[in-house]
Amino acid sequence: MSGLLAGIVEAWSGNPDLEGDLVHVRSRPARGAITAPLDPPLPPLLAARYAERGIGDLFRHQSRAIDSIRAGRNTVVVAGTASGKTLCYQAPIIEAILGQPKSSALLIYPTKALAQDQLRSFRDLGIPEVRAATYDGDTPADVRNRVRRTSNVVLTNPDMLHVGILPSHERWADFIHRLQYVVVDEMHTLRGIFGTHVAMILRRLRRVAEVYGASPTFVFGSATIGNPEELASALCGLDVHVIDEDSSPVGEQTIALWNPPLTDLDLNRRRSSLVESTDLFLDLVRRDVHTIAFARSRKATELMYRWARERLPTTERDRVSPYRGGYLPEQRRRIEARLFSGQLAGIIATNALELGIDVGGLDAALLTSFPGTISAFRQQAGRAGRGREESLVALVAGEDALDQYFMTHPDELFTRPPEAAVINPGNPLVAEAHAACAANERPLTIEDREILGTAMEEAANRLVQAGHLKLKEGRLYWARRERPAPQVNIRTSGGSAYVIVGPEGAIGTLDEERAFRDGHEGAVYLHEGETFVVDVMDAERREIRVTPKMVDYYTQPKSEKLLEVIESEARDRIGPIGHHYGTVRVETHVVGYQKRKLGSREVMDTVYLDLPPTVFETEGIWFTIPEQILIDADIDPMTAPGALHAAEHAGIAMMPLMAICDRWDIGGLSTPWHPQIGGATIFIYEAYPGGAGISPVAFRAGRDHLEATVEAIRSCPCLAGCPSCVQSPKCGNGNDPLDKAAAIRLLDTILT
Repeated sequence: MSGLLAGIVEAWSGNPDLEGDLVHVRSRPARGAITAPLDPPLPPLLAARYAERGIGDLFRHQSRAIDSIRAGRNTVVVAGTASGKTLCYQAPIIEAILGQPKSSALLIYPTKALAQDQLRSFRDLGIPEVRAATYDGDTPADVRNRVRRTSNVVLTNPDMLHVGILPSHERWADFIHRLQYVVVDEMHTLRGIFGTHVAMILRRLRRVAEVYGASPTFVFGSATIGNPEELASALCGLDVHVIDEDSSPVGEQTIALWNPPLTDLDLNRRRSSLVESTDLFLDLVRRDVHTIAFARSRKATELMYRWARERLPTTERDRVSPYRGGYLPEQRRRIEARLFSGQLAGIIATNALELGIDVGGLDAALLTSFPGTISAFRQQAGRAGRGREESLVALVAGEDALDQYFMTHPDELFTRPPEAAVINPGNPLVAEAHAACAANERPLTIEDREILGTAMEEAANRLVQAGHLKLKEGRLYWARRERPAPQVNIRTSGGSAYVIVGPEGAIGTLDEERAFRDGHEGAVYLHEGETFVVDVMDAERREIRVTPKMVDYYTQPKSEKLLEVIESEARDRIGPIGHHYGTVRVETHVVGYQKRKLGSREVMDTVYLDLPPTVFETEGIWFTIPEQILIDADIDPMTAPGALHAAEHAGIAMMPLMAICDRWDIGGLSTPWHPQIGGATIFIYEAYPGGAGISPVAFRAGRDHLEATVEAIRSCPCLAGCPSCVQSPKCGNGNDPLDKAAAIRLLDTILT
């Protein structure tokens, strides 16, 4: 190792105040740029503006992408963070406007923060012909009309395209008529239910553009994923050309894997990765190493920020800040301005800042537990050391099975190919929602299936039967007074969000799916380092009223679950057991919550609640296990529940190795006797109504999935089961019962 940041890592291993283990260090060498000429070259004015910013010869992937986009091919550009992907689409857009001033472009980003950052990139070029503006939920009402009338480059997000632009397309008629390019950046984030919604929105955009005589070229930008062509094509419904190359220069990067110390040898319990990460974060900030720390959840972000702030001198506390979803617009803008200006030495964020925002000269990225996928790991690691500068990446392992797997198999982290990102355009609930929106924008006809897809036909029939659509002269018209788009939450498959209200007004939001889990009466809610306790959850007004209160515990919900098979769409066998994929109905009932002491996680109290159940249909896989297999594995009726439960948890934990997802996208249920199946069954299902495309990938993985599962359990050194193998942080039964040894015997018997 060489360099200042590598020296800091060496100092960590010898620091008596840091009790964790430096289990692996790897140095990624610097590499030079590979350039290629562009023929014809960029317009002189644009080339001059880029030259002023130190951009001369283009990287080879930039030249290849510009050639493809110029030719009118729908293009997806796949390259790492800070590789110059923005220029790949920015240059053709500006070139088109300079050649034909009436051209327009629509740029779609997954977050408002990224759109604001890219707006600066356009405006900083200072080209008068380019009139760029953002159009999102934060755009003042008096500005929106001016944007529609005067802007030829509009930067927005899928939410505003869905609810603000497409339903009002008549107001955008001139802009859409001139629409030449549609850019969809950070495509790898468009997975699961969100990506499924976005696929329908992009099809609605194509349909509306056709009305105004436009057929725009689609351009996608993405971090490395396993299936860029498949995903881009599924999103827009068109063939795409792939540029999968990164020819940009990178500086030397030191990557450290850090495992928190064991606190209980028998149970294989480790010190909290949040506490350990806070120690490393503070060490870097005190050394004036500008650092971004990624936490896996909003609650984790707030906890780390509170602990870091408490340990910093009063004069230094303003140099760190949290950043996460759920903040109000003015809060986000304030934090972003301080980050971009370099005022912050450290920021603790969810993956809201994982994306391609120019966060300035960050030296280090601290990952508080493995972010779920190889793709996300590479994306977060790329937030440090933009350009040719030296950088540091530290992965602090959690107790999760995947985290500990990579601590003992570090080569897998660096050599494993990226996962596939999946969506499910056939999700019936999503299709129905967007059939309603499309009919409201323009009456539906049979020809619309060419763009909207065949799932729209059945969805339209259901809407007719419900009285939402009416047939007139061969067209289906929206028959209700209110517009459908505002009722469709594209970030989740549930209804509209709950507003969290403190003594001085709204402080954030929770989507419907999380409200019963995290917003029930008595739940602890964290916001900007301050602790609140929920007083009332008002389902009618969709409000969660909270009161500030300092507490020394967190809350974890307890739930009961029922599962029914609706349809088996595919079946196979893995050795002696049945393996199925299909549609299931899940009923979940939050019956109470536990108060757990911060740090030790000791259960302080259990409180019971009276809440209604949530019921939805989704896709899943399930394994049917004959009684003889249990007998052969020496599993009796008393042991069976723990064996099946442990195998279920580990199977869920290893699912991200198959597709881009995390365990929060997935639910499970195991039982020694399912009345519908007539025997022992393990279910693993998607936690979104209608499914998000994960289950078909898991079903195809089949035996590989079970082999990875038993390997994860067997390789864990604990005696009876721990969070690194069979315990789950979201188990509604409090991880009881679990039998690690019996789970190994069961899986070995199946796979033998």
